[in-house]
Amino acid sequence: MSELASGDTDLMLVIVREFRAPVQVVWSALTDPDQAPRWWGPRGFHVPRESIDADLEVGGLYRACMIQDSTGEEFWWSGVHTDIEPPHLFVFTHAWDKPDGTRGFETEVTVRLEEVDGGTQMTFTQGPFDSAASRDRHGEGWRESFDRLANHLSVSA
Repeated sequence: MSELASGDTDLMLVIVREFRAPVQVVWSALTDPDQAPRWWGPRGFHVPRESIDADLEVGGLYRACMIQDSTGEEFWWSGVHTDIEPPHLFVFTHAWDKPDGTRGFETEVTVRLEEVDGGTQMTFTQGPFDSAASRDRHGEGWRESFDRLANHLSVSA
């Protein structure tokens, strides 16, 4: 998905965020399934460790479940790790499971980490999405997750 068709740039989500932690610490939080339950998911959701099945290598599959706290409703997603260059680049596909168990619309997620002033700047991109509404919903969820990640990094520092 390195080349975008005309108009697809409007369907890309881009989030740039700085964390007060070294690149290696942020990388670890992003890729370690044991840390994921401490920050993955927007407010009102959690991701149990036992739901995370991940093979952290290029071509490796992953699958996880986000559970809504108030209802217990499960939201499963999965994908493939397509590029991993520790501790600076992490690329994977992402698709939610449909109610019938098939995979929904697939996007590509790219996370780039750079050292800045003793901390880390993360550039997160996802897309292209099938609609602006889907892009915006994902943006809201990821921003809340990254708020939780910032808190996790400050507590574990």
